[in-house]
Amino acid sequence: MAGLDVLLTERDRAVLELHDETLTRVAGFLRNTWGPVILPEESIVRLVTASEWGPAVARCISTFGFPGVGTADGGERLDFSGVQVSGPRENFEIDVATYRCYARYPVRTRIDEGVRQVEAPWAFAYTRDTLLPCLLADGHPVPPLPSRTEFGDGWRTDDAFDAYAAIIDPADRLRAAVRCPAPLDVLVAAIESPEGSRAAAP
Repeated sequence: MAGLDVLLTERDRAVLELHDETLTRVAGFLRNTWGPVILPEESIVRLVTASEWGPAVARCISTFGFPGVGTADGGERLDFSGVQVSGPRENFEIDVATYRCYARYPVRTRIDEGVRQVEAPWAFAYTRDTLLPCLLADGHPVPPLPSRTEFGDGWRTDDAFDAYAAIIDPADRLRAAVRCPAPLDVLVAAIESPEGSRAAAP
């Protein structure tokens, strides 16, 4: 799906911008804590999903001499309770190691307004050109498609356009969603695919 491939590249760029903003905040926190330290620049190893992030960063931190970092919340948070450190020097070193490992593994599944705006035009086109025709071809009623702007405003919110809203029977709705998947389902599957998490966008 060529349009989806283009979207994923554009989306990855937006995610990396968000990642850079996060690193800037973390660097500011470290400098507020430890003074005007020089932090090394790190190359991105790969983009990861939220559940992959914790294990990847924990393994990375262990390579800097701090084994024992665990994960919590399905891999989305780090647990440092098993790490043994002694004194300010080691506390500083683990903070720097954590920063370096954060830098190496951007979270591809992150969402902010910039990422949402990148996704919305593709989602609108997919809904108009693929999803609604698929539902109609299978004999399902479909609601009127909102304008591009209205669709985009609702994308990934509680007010998102529901292409299956006119399908009353829950079983029919489920079958329709399998046969004619929603744009968010298609997008999430592509983002979380092994191929999608191997490398960052150029």
